[in-house]
Amino acid sequence: MKKLALLSLAAALTASEPSVNLALSDFKPLKNFGPPPLITPNIAQSYMVENQFDQNNRQNRYYVTNLLDNSMRPFHLSSGFYGKSFYNSGLFKYRDSNTYVNLNLHHTNANSYKDGAGKRVNFGYERFGQSMVLGYLPTELSEIRLTVLHDNIKDDKQPQHGADAVDTDRLVTKLNLRLGEADFSNTLSYEFLYRKVEREANNFKLRTSPNNFFANMDRDVYENSLKYDYGFGKFHNTFGLSFVHDDHLHKRYAKAKFGNVLNAYRYADVTNKTFGIFDTISYKFDDFHKLSFGLEYLYNDAKVGKYNAKLAVPKPMQMMTGKKFFPNAKNLWKQYYGIDFDGSVDDDILNLALKYDFTPNSLDTYSLEIARKGRFAENLERFSALFAPNPAGFFVANPLLKPEYHNYAKLSFDIRNEAYKGYLNSLNGDGLNFGGYLMIDKVDNLIILDRARGQNGVKAKNLGVISRNVDALILSSHLYANYNFAQNYALNLGLYYTYAENETDNRPLYQIRPFEANLGLDYMDYASFGSYNIGVNFRYVGKQTRGDFDKKTGLGIDLKEASKEFFTTDIYAGIEFKNKVGVRLGVNNLFDKEYAEFISGSHVEAVAPNLVNAPGRTFYLSVHANF
Repeated sequence: MKKLALLSLAAALTASEPSVNLALSDFKPLKNFGPPPLITPNIAQSYMVENQFDQNNRQNRYYVTNLLDNSMRPFHLSSGFYGKSFYNSGLFKYRDSNTYVNLNLHHTNANSYKDGAGKRVNFGYERFGQSMVLGYLPTELSEIRLTVLHDNIKDDKQPQHGADAVDTDRLVTKLNLRLGEADFSNTLSYEFLYRKVEREANNFKLRTSPNNFFANMDRDVYENSLKYDYGFGKFHNTFGLSFVHDDHLHKRYAKAKFGNVLNAYRYADVTNKTFGIFDTISYKFDDFHKLSFGLEYLYNDAKVGKYNAKLAVPKPMQMMTGKKFFPNAKNLWKQYYGIDFDGSVDDDILNLALKYDFTPNSLDTYSLEIARKGRFAENLERFSALFAPNPAGFFVANPLLKPEYHNYAKLSFDIRNEAYKGYLNSLNGDGLNFGGYLMIDKVDNLIILDRARGQNGVKAKNLGVISRNVDALILSSHLYANYNFAQNYALNLGLYYTYAENETDNRPLYQIRPFEANLGLDYMDYASFGSYNIGVNFRYVGKQTRGDFDKKTGLGIDLKEASKEFFTTDIYAGIEFKNKVGVRLGVNNLFDKEYAEFISGSHVEAVAPNLVNAPGRTFYLSVHANF
């Protein structure tokens, strides 16, 4: 009975098929601004200090210490330094026949670094997070799971921008209920998610500025979803309903001798209500062929509560401005788009997806997906309304943007030989695994940020930041290969390329990842004391010639200085003793190359970023233990 319950638990935790919403749209804005991703318990012990100016993905490197971090022992500790920065984490795990618990505390103290030219970069933040996952299986046919994540980031310095995020506090609470089979053959599932975000930014705590301001943002998001999975014969069907309630308020204040002055609502009490219904049905012809079709309908109703709020100009300032009230959202939308906004807007989306899976054997998989999926504009793209002393500093989004639609075909594949059981894990010979995807995406009404130049539907011509719809073509690809050889060695290769064109304006889209190639060589062996590994990674990023470099013709967010090609080398190693304690160490950017990532920092809405170089040579070491 105990073994059966554990198997049920494992299935409940890992099964994502066949319970899927095939028509779900996961497309994001071209440039997604916001705090860094949350640190969840499954990655907390192996986590490295997050740096928005270093895009090298080192989280997936092979270390024998990962065995310690992922083991089922109850107590886990990790502590390390990364240059002048520090990260510490503690994790508790517990699991029995019908209960599982994960508790985590982690702390980051990120400090300034030197780039490859020896110049000090004013980078840093302090981060403290806690997480809890509680699961209970009353029977084999039911499960209750509660997840709570809390994350606080203080004094997040933004050298690429004119202000800093001095306090970011996030709380995520998720409740999952399952009634029915763990393999989703006859299962009812419910999920409730609550997200609370509070942010404060200013330009005076961590720097000196002539005119001081601060901004406070509060956001509460409530998500509900209910779905039912049922398998009958060769068919499987997933039907679901969803509702999201999103409240967003963002205030900006000026600091003056006579007190703090509320002068703008960047998001003027925006409430989004989004209703959804979806159905995905799949038919498995045999062990080799499967066809799935998904449909989703979404309806969004948005209201802006303070769009016409009258924010009075204090009398001492009236003499300078000659105005009694600050411009509000209604004024700005009228000025920029000629819109007489009445405080509400609604829209809908219909998503369609068709997917064919071909599995000729247990080692190879191929899939072809053809879909039309939409995305509503986010609040930044639709409801931002902010004036500034300089017209080019205005940020006035269009509240009547159309949803964007992605019409795409995506071919994915994964191929391996019988010897390949995983990276650095092969039986009876050399192991080979390769795969990737190729995708062509014709986008109708892609939502972009731009600058006001009197374009179609735009009245203003002052180069303030706006949002608009354009048609676009995006071609993207990712290829990977893993090769295990000579028992203890492995090679890995990753290639990325994206081509993106704004076909309405006949110019490249902004913030598109340049061509990138990553090549790694790893060695791992066992010894009487445990095991150890040594590795090297080579990263090449090509010159990005297709950028949005000029504010006079585009948004101008891309920087010529950051578009240059570069090549970096990392070396790393790990050693573990008796699966109880280990050390992870390495040197990033071994040859101290001076370079900057083309993709600019994203923690705050920096649409005209300063150049910030990535770290130069950085030594790191972390200790990992479990008991």
